Amino acid sequence: MPTHQVNLDSLIRREPFDSSSDASVLGHDPLFKLDELHRTKMYFRLLRKPDFQRETANWPPSMIVDFVRTFLDNGLIPSIIIWHSKATNNVFVIDGSHRVSALIAWVNDDYGNGEISASAWGHAVPPEQARLHTVTKRLMDETIGSYAQLYDFGLNPEKTNDPVKRLRGKAIATMQLSIQKVEGDATVAEESFYKINCNSVAIDDTELDMIRARRKPNAIAVRALISAGKGYKYWKQFPNAEDIEAKAAKGYDLLFGETFDIGPQSPDLPRAGQPYSSEAFKMVLDLVNLFNGVTPAMWTHKAQTKKRATVITPLLDDTDGTATLTFLETVIDKAQIAVGGADYSGSLGLDQGVYAYGSTGKMHPAAYLASLRFALQLSQDNRLVDFSLVRRDFEEFLVRHKLFINTLGHSKGSRTRSLESILQMYRLLFNMMLDGERSDENIILNLKKDPMLKDLTSPIIEETEPVRKKFSRSAVRAKVVEQTLKERAPCPVCGARLPPYCRSKDHAKKLEDGGMGNVENLDFTHPYCNSAKDAIIARREVLESKLNALSNPAIATQQ
Repeated sequence: MPTHQVNLDSLIRREPFDSSSDASVLGHDPLFKLDELHRTKMYFRLLRKPDFQRETANWPPSMIVDFVRTFLDNGLIPSIIIWHSKATNNVFVIDGSHRVSALIAWVNDDYGNGEISASAWGHAVPPEQARLHTVTKRLMDETIGSYAQLYDFGLNPEKTNDPVKRLRGKAIATMQLSIQKVEGDATVAEESFYKINCNSVAIDDTELDMIRARRKPNAIAVRALISAGKGYKYWKQFPNAEDIEAKAAKGYDLLFGETFDIGPQSPDLPRAGQPYSSEAFKMVLDLVNLFNGVTPAMWTHKAQTKKRATVITPLLDDTDGTATLTFLETVIDKAQIAVGGADYSGSLGLDQGVYAYGSTGKMHPAAYLASLRFALQLSQDNRLVDFSLVRRDFEEFLVRHKLFINTLGHSKGSRTRSLESILQMYRLLFNMMLDGERSDENIILNLKKDPMLKDLTSPIIEETEPVRKKFSRSAVRAKVVEQTLKERAPCPVCGARLPPYCRSKDHAKKLEDGGMGNVENLDFTHPYCNSAKDAIIARREVLESKLNALSNPAIATQQ
């Protein structure tokens, strides 16, 4: 779901569309009259979209308003393609869901946070979705007028002096969408969808892959995570559906935390940006696949149809929800090492303002994923204590050189192509820090020797803006990130920044040594620093002795 696009996905109910012998109903095409699209009408309640349809969330407010205006003014609108199920009499929208949903939205005053949408989401729609509902409604009311208002003008023309509104009011009863009907069984209808959309610029390869793989555990897990277990439940037929929803909600809170737009009044930095975006959807897909060992060859349609020299075990469809639940649990278990809160003692509580935000204040999904992978690797290699010893200097280097995140992202491309380069930078930097290197000049010189990092200081093109009198959005973002990081309190154990979400309560003087639970004896630390404090302090003494020897030739000679 792209940012700043209105979510109309709940306005037409989804329904599983398994290939079967169920044929299309013969006879006259149904009529798409506006008053039949009200939520109380029978025709509205018969409308469905197949479960393989992409999310109906790709139009901005202005596009919805323009479409409704074009319809009312008898402008040219492409035909809607439907399939009429003989078994259920439901009318499936094969192509044109955005067009039909835009009209349903207008008729029902629901642009993502009306009665239909709120009911589908359990009366808890995402904040960004609710905001865009308000923006779209205001624009529609100011530009065209509400459905109820124009309907009233159609019945009572004397109530307005505006001839355009009178005409549009009457159009409610006379204008209809043009319809084409697919004849044949469900298989024919599904193939029609792919033929229409495979060559379309409106739907990208990732969306199409997810549609084709909609029954596979990675696809279901991603849908569940990105919606926090709400919205349309692709997993509802599974006996463990409630467990999947609970894990999805927990995973959502873990990965994203509290979400809000970055601005002058922002209380903090969103951990992983906005979940209500196409970037976030792809990031979660990459995360689920990476942590569960799923490669493109195992699940994407194009990769599976290619002839390969090596045998690839395909990812099977999930028939009972077990695999989906396992995928979700794996994501939670591995991700919480990096971003778990105070209730998980093994969490490093990485500040994503340090790791994921670049020099323009933008959250970079690849950098976020790299930080999660880096934390997991440290844990698997039993090097969390070592990292805690150099963590402050490690992270200070990243803050001083935030441009590197942008540079690597630009030079390597999007998605996971830059992830491995950022991860390699973390590995090399960590090892150099452990060896006592603290000179930025030397560190950068050594980093650039690696083939993956040779473009580390290339000029950045991404988001370059001319100097202007008014502050740009990126300038505001960058300043908020800078100020937020500057105001972070340090962890008293490792010295690195401590984000609020992972504050663990620690007795400065241990309980067994007579420490009390008062303000003076309370320290907030990273969860891992709290649980491994003794090991970190002991190892620090060894490391400091080693570094002192390296910096003092006389001591080194004596040792």
